Amino acid sequence: MTDTEKTENPVARAGEQLFQFAIDRGDMNTILDAVPLRHVHEKRVTLEYEIQLLRIISVGWAIAFFLADSGLKTSLGQHFWENVRAFSTTLSASASLTMGSDIDYFDILKQRLDFYVGALDAAGQIPEPAMAIGPAFAGVCGDKEDACAILAGSKMFTITIKAVRDYLGEAAVKQD
Repeated sequence: MTDTEKTENPVARAGEQLFQFAIDRGDMNTILDAVPLRHVHEKRVTLEYEIQLLRIISVGWAIAFFLADSGLKTSLGQHFWENVRAFSTTLSASASLTMGSDIDYFDILKQRLDFYVGALDAAGQIPEPAMAIGPAFAGVCGDKEDACAILAGSKMFTITIKAVRDYLGEAAVKQD
């Protein structure tokens, strides 16, 4: 699809805009800047890496969740994930050159998606999905009891889900 076709196709444009939102680091940096300084540099790097993965996954999850009964779910989700795959391919190639070994960022995203979906499934019927995501995020970061990591993951998930719901507006199915 050409850039002209993307700008003329509102679903493709929405997929691109949601992808750009997913990789934006503004909210992520705000959340991480609030983490107390007692988190050593190595832990901070892990938090930054994992919170970016969580943000991308949360956008994809929100598209599927809020458009569950809409014909837009498949096409918008496809456009979003195509953008993620293209980004992942570029990032994987760069990281592989730097690290000297093959890295598949998209595969890592799929693994994390499966992990977070599993955490939500294991939590059962909870009032707020962030209650399951926060501890799961902390666990991926190395310490499932780390209150700061739990809060960071919960907050990123909540902010992202709300933003996607607001973006989708009328197209989103009301989940009340």
